[in-house]
This record gives sequence, structure tokens and C-alpha cells, in this order.
Amino acid sequence: MDVLIANDYKEQLKNIDNKWKNFKYDSKKVFTKNICDFISDEHIDIMVKYLYIKAYLENNHYEKYKELYEKMQEKRIGRSNVKGFNRVINSFKQKGYLKKYPIPINSKGKMLNGSHRLACCLYFNINPYVVEMDEDDHYYNIDWFKENGFSNDEIREIENLKEQLIKEYNKVKVEFENIYSAMITPLKDSKLDIYKFKKHANYLLNNGIKGLFVCGNTGNGMGLSVDIKKEILNTAISMKKFSVICHVGANKIKDIFDFVEYLNNTNVQAIACIPPYKEISKFIDIKKFYETLAKLSKKPLIIYHIPSVTGLNLSKNKIIELLNINNVVGMKYTDNNVRKLKEISREVKDKYIFFGRDDYLKDGLRNGAYGGIGGCYNLFPRFIKDIINGKSPIKTQEKLNYCIKYLRNIYPTLPGGEFVLKALEIKNYMDDNYFYNKIRRETNDKTSSI
Repeated sequence: MDVLIANDYKEQLKNIDNKWKNFKYDSKKVFTKNICDFISDEHIDIMVKYLYIKAYLENNHYEKYKELYEKMQEKRIGRSNVKGFNRVINSFKQKGYLKKYPIPINSKGKMLNGSHRLACCLYFNINPYVVEMDEDDHYYNIDWFKENGFSNDEIREIENLKEQLIKEYNKVKVEFENIYSAMITPLKDSKLDIYKFKKHANYLLNNGIKGLFVCGNTGNGMGLSVDIKKEILNTAISMKKFSVICHVGANKIKDIFDFVEYLNNTNVQAIACIPPYKEISKFIDIKKFYETLAKLSKKPLIIYHIPSVTGLNLSKNKIIELLNINNVVGMKYTDNNVRKLKEISREVKDKYIFFGRDDYLKDGLRNGAYGGIGGCYNLFPRFIKDIINGKSPIKTQEKLNYCIKYLRNIYPTLPGGEFVLKALEIKNYMDDNYFYNKIRRETNDKTSSI
């Protein structure tokens, strides 16, 4: 590279660094972004900073990677501040990512500044806080290293690390349906009734539902043997018409991990898991559990927030911490606190949030939920589809709630799965609107509470 051009480039980079030191931003527009999105050829310098962090913290070939980092910084901006970088690393180690220092990105998701912090995010497996700014990005690719006298061995190590991190982070691009019926589990002689299972699944499909959520609470997943769970899963996958999410929750953590190892070799789209609240209740243990599960699973993971069952009403910030675990792609949010849902969805834009309260579905969607997972989808698939697709959502939600309340008056004490199975006998697969009009006629002037 020509000396004058190189010096001019250094000045440009210095000016960029100075510009972003104390930039002003709207705190309400800060959100998290998957760290995997920043592993690219455009900012390959992050790999050198990652190598330095690893050497600094693990005391492994420290001088070698300190020299590599300083060489890069000297050629880039004419100076190196190892002590300053060490302070950043130690802060991450002790406090994690501080939200008050978001990474500026542009509308294309490209980094504008903050490569040291992004390298720390990579090492500590943290998704960074970002804020969008109306600016052009700059790049820092491998050609820069070639033009600035880095050896073939150094360049090869940098590129190999990038490929290694892409594999390690298991970047998974997933696309989900926005409607998943929490599937019932019809049994016959203590075995899965495959005929009834398929009949019901086809009924859902004919009413526009292409997503099945199997082995959840509605399907009595916590109380089923592993063999029946496997049969349910394999039956759903074999139909080849559905996107299938499998709930892996169990009363013992070991049983959860064992089932996940089986699921890794299936075509299930994702796994979901309620935290094992009977064994652990502290947030630090719940986070460690989800981190272990996310690492063990080769499938994307959906976490749970269902305080009415677990007794764990986590704060917005704690939920976001869990959502930022690598390989966690979303959550099932079963809580009527839609204000908290709105705040969460604003900060984790790249996650799938499925709302789990059937009677508040309209409100959940208005406050940031991508879609829904629910037990009453088995009973009223057409109503659910219309609400999620925005077809008269207020009126349709009122109809749905009217029907649910009517059935709950008949079966007030049955838990979720048993309630749905019994309610299906009454509804008997009749059209949703027909059933609604039928019970309105039957209850008119008789049941004022409905």
C-alpha cells in the first residue's frame, strides 16, 4: 500500500474512533443482536483481538498474540493501547456487557465502531447491545492484512479462527410458523393412539395450522415415558406436513439431557424446555442449565417463561440474558404482563417470541409476539388463525374467550391437557363459528356470567 495512502487511511480510522467515543443515542432504541452476525470477512480484525483476549486470560502464548495485536493497531492507527484493552476485557469478565456502551450499527446491520467490545462478546459468548445510526460503514478485510506485511502463517491463523468460530457458534438460520398447536396426546392401552393423533393433526392442517408443538403441558409431556415421547415425535415428523417443535422438559435434568441427545439425530425443527423448577430455582442455576442445554442441543432452543407454573417470575433483564445465550432462538412467553413482553421484544429483535396465553393472544401480538403456541388451538384453530392474521382480532378474540369460558364452566378443575381432550368431545370438530353460535343460543338468558 502506498505510504501516503496508508497514512491517510490511518487518519480516517483515527477520526472514526474519535467520532464514536462519546456518541449520543436514544436509550429506548438499544436492542441486542446475535454476535454471530458480526463474524464476517468485513471486520476480520476482530479475530486478532479475540486471539489476544484468549492469550491474556488463559496465559497461552501471550507475548506472541500481544505482538500480533500491537502490530495490527500500529499499522491501523499508529498506536496501541494494550492496558486500555485489558481494562475492557476485565470489565466484561466481571460485569458482562454494559448496556450503556452499545455498538453503533447502520440499517444494514454493519458495525460502525466497537470491534474491541465485539471481540469480547465473541470470547465470553455474549450477544452485544446495539443501536442503529444513519451512517456508512467501513470494512477491514483480509486484504488489508496482506497489504500491510502480515505473514502467510498469521493470515492463515486469522482466517482459520473465523471458520472455527462460525462452526462453534453453530449459526442457525431458522424460520418458524407463527402458529403452533400445543398438541394433545391421545392414548390407547397406555400407548399412543396413532390413528387419533394423525386424524387430529390433519384437522389442524385443514384449518390452516402447520405447526405442531409436541410433548408440552397440553400433551402431558412431563408425565410421559421417553418411549411414548419418541413415538409422538416420530409420528409428527413422519407426516412431513408440519413444522415440529418438541418440548423436552422432564422432572429430572438428566432425563432432559438424555432426550435431547436422541432429538439431535431427528428432523425436529427446534426444541423447547421449561426450566426444571423442582430441582433449581435460583436464576444463576437456571441460566447455567439453559447454557448447558443450548450447547448440548444441535437443534435451536426455545426457552420458557411461565411463572404461573414455575413460580419464577423473572425480570425483563434476566429474560433477555437467557435469550442472549448462544443457540437460543426464542421463547414461549406465557404471562399476561404484555408491557414486559413489549420491552423484551423491543430489545431482542432477532428472536422468536411465541405468546402462550390463548385468552390474551390479541394483546400479546400487539405487544411484540411473533406468533403463538397454545392448547386451545386444538379446539378453535380457525379463530386462532384469524387473530394471528389480523382478521377482526378484537371480535374474534371475544368469540374465542366466550367459547373457552363456556367449556371451563363445564370442566373447571381439569388441567390443560385433560381439559382440551374433554372439550374436544363436546365440540366434536364442528366449525368454530358454528359452535360459537350454538352455545350462544343455548346460554342466552340462562348463563349471565358468560
